[in-house]
Amino acid sequence: MLPVRSAAIAIAAAAALVLSGCTGAAPGGGSDALTFWAYEPNSKAQKEALDGLIAEFETEHDVDVKVTYVPKDGFNTKINSSIAAGRNPDVSYLDQPLIAKFAEDGLLLDVTEKLDAGLGADSFYEGAMATNIVDGKVYGLPLSMTTAALFYNKALVPTPPSDWDAWLQSAADVYAPGSIAAFEGIGSGGYGAWLFPALVQSAGGTMVNADQTEATFGGEAGIAAANLLVGLQSYSDQAVRESQNAFGNGLIAYKLSGPWDIEALRTNFPDLDFGVAPIPAEPGHESISNIGGEDLVVYSNSSKADLAYEFVEYLTNAKGNAVMAGVTGNFAANLEAAQSLGYTADPYLAAFATQLETAVSRPTLTDWLKVNDEVIGSALDSILVSGADPAVVLPEAQKTADSILFR
Repeated sequence: MLPVRSAAIAIAAAAALVLSGCTGAAPGGGSDALTFWAYEPNSKAQKEALDGLIAEFETEHDVDVKVTYVPKDGFNTKINSSIAAGRNPDVSYLDQPLIAKFAEDGLLLDVTEKLDAGLGADSFYEGAMATNIVDGKVYGLPLSMTTAALFYNKALVPTPPSDWDAWLQSAADVYAPGSIAAFEGIGSGGYGAWLFPALVQSAGGTMVNADQTEATFGGEAGIAAANLLVGLQSYSDQAVRESQNAFGNGLIAYKLSGPWDIEALRTNFPDLDFGVAPIPAEPGHESISNIGGEDLVVYSNSSKADLAYEFVEYLTNAKGNAVMAGVTGNFAANLEAAQSLGYTADPYLAAFATQLETAVSRPTLTDWLKVNDEVIGSALDSILVSGADPAVVLPEAQKTADSILFR
């Protein structure tokens, strides 16, 4: 899933929202059923696949699972409302960056011991597993994951660059003022800030230090990443890169994006010969991207915690997660499931599969979304739109982030 803003808890509207949408009983509500909330699938086939997986669990465990499908755009608001009303489900999807806040508020079951006794952390991509770990404790299992990689126009760039020097040289080579732009840009606000860590990490940097006690994105690696963006943008006229469907129409050499763009490009621009490659790294460093996606959590007030966790494991084990990858439209987070799905055999997905091996989770800090959207996003806008100096803007943004995250 793409980065989202944390939904506010709408206490006044909680009862109305829950009564209008919840199809299952709440924890402690007297029902023997296990309640589960999931995003509304995008297609009938996806819904049938999840319904079938749930039916298998019901048969194997002689239990009834009451599932509520909630539109993705309204999911965070509704789950918060259900919590405020004391009517939350036993199990639900949860967007990765919300894990820390929910854990801090005591809403999630600590499943550290259950994980050690069951599937084990090594069943999953390390980065995806890390999205569930807060202060050394585990509060969920990874359901699906995605990442960003480099899309390139093969008519302009026959061979994609592997490092920043080659990327900048290629940008200069393909640039044609007024007609061909080298780079689409990373966008503004929260989305651009979600992509930015991929470049910081590919320069050997981090967004926060290892023990998550201070921000670090304003250091040397962050400044280098911002200067790279400035350099690429200098070969990318705004009028060209902001024209409608510029990459699809062959007017842009490079863009950073996720696998959600593959089918749209294939379908809508059949004449575009494009490829996907790992994000170039600063010379001497490794390509390291970021992670998006969803986790599965058990709520701490569930009266069926053991059964609820069995259900979570059922959807995230090798068999279940292979199905759930199709349901969510993202990559499987379970390593065995990912291998069974054969991502490396697809010329487009192979680059993402490679990128996922080293992809890093966002910091599991309660106010990281605020820092992402309001601090880092604003800093990048100052640099890329207003022309401010990265060496001035990013250290100041880092100080602001520290005051929010560690006050």
